Amino acid sequence: MSNDTPSLPDFLRERLQEESPEGRSSLGAVWELLGGADAPATEEADPDAAWDALTEAHPELDATPANGTASGTAPQTEQTEAAPKSRRRQRPARRSRRAHSWRVAMGLAVATLVLAGGLWLWRQPVTITAPPGQQRTAALPDGSTAHLNSGTTLTYRRGFQSWPFVDAARRAVELGGEAFFEVEDGDRPFLIETASAEVAVTGTRFNVRARPGNARPENADRDDARSAAPRSADPAAATEVTLVAGRVEVAARTRPERRVVLSEPGVRSQVAGPDATPTPPERAAPKYALAWRNGGFAAQARPLTSVLQDLERRFDATLRLHDSVEETRAPVSLYYPEAPDLETILHDLCTARNLNYRPTSRGFELFAAPAGR
Repeated sequence: MSNDTPSLPDFLRERLQEESPEGRSSLGAVWELLGGADAPATEEADPDAAWDALTEAHPELDATPANGTASGTAPQTEQTEAAPKSRRRQRPARRSRRAHSWRVAMGLAVATLVLAGGLWLWRQPVTITAPPGQQRTAALPDGSTAHLNSGTTLTYRRGFQSWPFVDAARRAVELGGEAFFEVEDGDRPFLIETASAEVAVTGTRFNVRARPGNARPENADRDDARSAAPRSADPAAATEVTLVAGRVEVAARTRPERRVVLSEPGVRSQVAGPDATPTPPERAAPKYALAWRNGGFAAQARPLTSVLQDLERRFDATLRLHDSVEETRAPVSLYYPEAPDLETILHDLCTARNLNYRPTSRGFELFAAPAGR
């Protein structure tokens, strides 16, 4: 071989010893030719790749003789029972225990995160909303039904359960707005919570009205007009409960010991705030409380601003009071058993209160009629 040719690796030199003199001479010539080709400086020597290239050019080098001996050598006198092995150098397994343990730990961590995320999503309350101008019917998990008036939100725990497959001690819902309930009998009490009251029932039919207050800050921004709706909900909004059938108990939210029982159809009770005492049962005309259930509209001795708020929610329109309108909290009573249109109600309302109304880009504006009308 040439002096410039790199020496044979130990494993290849040992392999050549098994060949015949002619085979060693041929392979030596091949190695000398290979030595003349410079490998790229950026690549590291790879004995496996060199052997693969060599056996590809001379397949007989990787073949196992039929008698289990190397070519060009005398037969061995003693035969071994082990099956002949390939002359190719075996590569060590690349998988390590550390990598396997790391993958197992990562899998457990991902599974834990997925489980925790699913449980968190399950724990989020169910919310049903009837937007302004619409009404919705909600089928509750226990078979009860809640009919939501316009601008109402109902919230409850999924399945009325504390945890998956674990029932809560009570069937509780939170109400903001107005709804008519048809509650199924059950072993667990049914509780309705509003901003100011708690209504406990077992199986009955009744209407709950829990609308926000209608007062507005005196220094609120205005452009020669006043909105009928408040800028934010009053947390102390009054709750009114009207019984149709069955039995309910009404109490202030922070004073559950002060309870009033409604057990006769057509009676009602009101709670002015979260720590107020419920009013004693009083007779009421259910047609006013339930007119909205048939698509109608009603107001019984309510302030003008409160009536306009209901009209805004019902018809999804903006109603504003001009500065010329006085006595905005004077009581108003209206009753429409069937679905009216907004302008019909405004016409009747303005006639009764000596007001006029005119359309705006977003709805209507009410203003005082000229003197001497």
